[in-house]
Amino acid sequence: MIDVIAFLINNFQDFDTCPPSEALGSLLEQVGFQDEEIRDTLLFMNVLQERSRSLHRNFREEQAMRVYLPEELAALPPEALGLLHFLVQNGALSVEQREFVLLALMHLADKADEPLTDAHVKVLSLLVLWADKSELPMLISDDLVNALLHGQAVMN
Repeated sequence: MIDVIAFLINNFQDFDTCPPSEALGSLLEQVGFQDEEIRDTLLFMNVLQERSRSLHRNFREEQAMRVYLPEELAALPPEALGLLHFLVQNGALSVEQREFVLLALMHLADKADEPLTDAHVKVLSLLVLWADKSELPMLISDDLVNALLHGQAVMN
């Protein structure tokens, strides 16, 4: 799924320029992506689209504290949780965006054959920011894009 998200971000200016789900699914299939990767990516994109239509800020950004559930702590490595904390503390992700990334990570953890890494956090964060048309602080943006395009863990 990470490769599909990278393809979308590299080939479409923003979330709104993507074709509808059916056409996008066909395009991704033609490019050579696997059905399950396409299905998961389209699911996340549909949820993001619905979320943006009914976006309500239910979180108090300035005082938000996140206590992780035992299932989240078991599924996500400390490096991934640390990166999420870093992104929120440095203004790259809002608390609401972090929650979407966490939900997506937990979905992937249930299906993954291999452990999740901070690269998953980076790519899902980029997907959320791309969908929300958010601007990133330049240094964080460069690190996330390098990780996405080159698979390098450049943020620790």
